[in-house]
Amino acid sequence: MISKKNIIVIISVIVLLLLGIGGYFVYKNKSVLQNTPSQEAIEENNQTEEGAPTFDSTTKEGVLSAMDYYGKLEDFDNFSKYLKLMYKNLWDKDANLEAKESEIYMDVTTKYFDAGNIDEALRISSIVYAEVPQGWRFRYLRIRCLEKIGRDAYSQNDLVKAEDNAMKILQMMFRPEGSNLLADVYIKKIENNLAQGNKVAAASDMNFIWDYEISQDRRDRLNQLKELIAH
Repeated sequence: MISKKNIIVIISVIVLLLLGIGGYFVYKNKSVLQNTPSQEAIEENNQTEEGAPTFDSTTKEGVLSAMDYYGKLEDFDNFSKYLKLMYKNLWDKDANLEAKESEIYMDVTTKYFDAGNIDEALRISSIVYAEVPQGWRFRYLRIRCLEKIGRDAYSQNDLVKAEDNAMKILQMMFRPEGSNLLADVYIKKIENNLAQGNKVAAASDMNFIWDYEISQDRRDRLNQLKELIAH
């Protein structure tokens, strides 16, 4: 015979169990609701996926389409990634891909460099060069931009900025645009030092620039200055 006290205990345990189970399902349902995306979020995500094109990066056709799309969009971060694939896969001699790279390069050159917006041309060419340094077109555009900025600085007697841009070119590769600009900077430095009677500084600058491969007219001027330093 179960005592009244035991019956109360059993009922209490059953009630507690029922409350626990009920609480668990309430919590689980709440958690599911919280982790389920709203209809608005689903629609927004679908729109994003539908709006973003996908390209097959394993084929020439896919890379070509991506270069065309991102180049015309002027998204050069993504353009350069596909251009990098073109070179990595040794597709740079493919007529269509080569023509597309040339087309986008000419668009940027005409729209920005030729129009005098050198800073924007430099920004774009630097993005592409950083990702694809072996691509000669955007590399050359970056060199032209650095030379133009350096030449403008030189004409304003800002030799520090002019030298900095010359060295940036030469750090990329040897180019006469860089070495000749650097020579002009150091010829000016030597002339200034000689004008101040400082042959020690003039000789130091001469030693720095002497071994660079430069144009003949600049070499002739250095020879003249070297004679002045020696006497």
